[in-house]
Amino acid sequence: MSFELMAHQKDGISFLTEGRAGLLAFEQGLGKTLVSIDSFRRVWLSGEAKRLLVICPNSLKRNWMAELGKFAPELSVVIAEGSSKTRRNTFATTNADVVVTSYETARSEVTAILALVQKQPTALVLDESHAAKNWRSLTSTAARHIAPHCVFRWLLSGTPVTNSPADLHTQIEILAPGQHLLGSQEAFMATIERDPDAGFAKQVFDRLILRRTKEDCLDLPDKTFVDIRVDLPAWQRKLYDDMRTQMVCDIQAMTGEQYRAYASTALAQLTRLSQIASNPGLLFPELESTPGKFEALEGIVADILSVPSRKVIIWSNYVRTIDSLIERFREYGVVAIYGGTPNSERQGIAHRFQTDDCTRVLIANPAAAGTGFTLTAATYTIYETLSWRYDHYAQSQDRNHRIGQDKPVTYIRLLAANTIEEAIITALERKTSMARSLLGDEGGEPGISQLSKEEMCELLTTNRLPERQSTPA
Repeated sequence: MSFELMAHQKDGISFLTEGRAGLLAFEQGLGKTLVSIDSFRRVWLSGEAKRLLVICPNSLKRNWMAELGKFAPELSVVIAEGSSKTRRNTFATTNADVVVTSYETARSEVTAILALVQKQPTALVLDESHAAKNWRSLTSTAARHIAPHCVFRWLLSGTPVTNSPADLHTQIEILAPGQHLLGSQEAFMATIERDPDAGFAKQVFDRLILRRTKEDCLDLPDKTFVDIRVDLPAWQRKLYDDMRTQMVCDIQAMTGEQYRAYASTALAQLTRLSQIASNPGLLFPELESTPGKFEALEGIVADILSVPSRKVIIWSNYVRTIDSLIERFREYGVVAIYGGTPNSERQGIAHRFQTDDCTRVLIANPAAAGTGFTLTAATYTIYETLSWRYDHYAQSQDRNHRIGQDKPVTYIRLLAANTIEEAIITALERKTSMARSLLGDEGGEPGISQLSKEEMCELLTTNRLPERQSTPA
């Protein structure tokens, strides 16, 4: 090998190869991909496994191809993608040492994948394994069908707990099929709610999960969080207040049965409020007025980039907002990675941002660019919007606070004052605490859909989550 492994990476390789089944819960930027590649390389050389099957988010397929070429060039690699006929033909005929495919393909081609892994001893990698956290999802079902037929089962996730302890229960079932180490999900959740430090669960976690944080392993520069609250202009405030008032009136007028039906869609309604707080044009395309956040962003970005060597990442959840911001920041050599960016071009865009002095602003969607990219050229990150998704929030932070970063990193959270975004920040901070507790870095509660009518109205009018309620999924 032409690369030197760090101590925590050596620990990870021993954990995966000796344990044969495990969740590598390294924080983003600690080298999970490298550890899994070198682990397979070793069991491939020893003859314990003849093939590696990598199932990952669609956006990471080519990142895996590049990393395999860098760290294990002796291995042949194929990506199973394209039409259903093409994918099935790949699974049926390939002789490659490594087969990379997406969760979407795994869901629809379970039979073809089962035939592949039964041909010869196979190591399975589920990258960003929290994608399979929902027991009832097709992704989880596919993983639980495939895993028992693999001689090694390796799950990779920097954020294995994104909503509740149930996320870990499902992943443990994939690692140890048929063993029911944590009992039923219902019994496990009841036990954890009574005693978050339940001994039997801790024993299972200690055996099957290897957690490492950047504080444990790296001497990285400091992270600083700055919240900037933006007062909405009068026209935008009226739109927001009118929608919020109407939502409260509608909820108060509901019968108990009507509210129970409404509660299951509450997150979508709260998202509409968040969109108005960010960019009302998302809901009212005919509007031409400039949102408060856009004006604030222009001043913040100009101030940051007044120092010639600086670069900045702007995270936004909405395509139309990203398109608008691209136009506003063209003078800074802006580039973007979001849903409309072809997968084949994303790594090239990230490389340009990393290496081209004239490319100073990257605008990105966390769902598209929150994993698989190194963006350490930026020492400033701005969150134009935040969603309720803890995994997107945690992963996006670690694009530029990771191995290779030698300067302090500043995260600016742009919050519309007196709006639902205040509650989103609280939700994200609570999820961070819950994840750390379960993984031993240092209590989970029920979700938005379980709020009572009174609690939902309180949330809308005060922008505060009830103290004993948990965060939405």
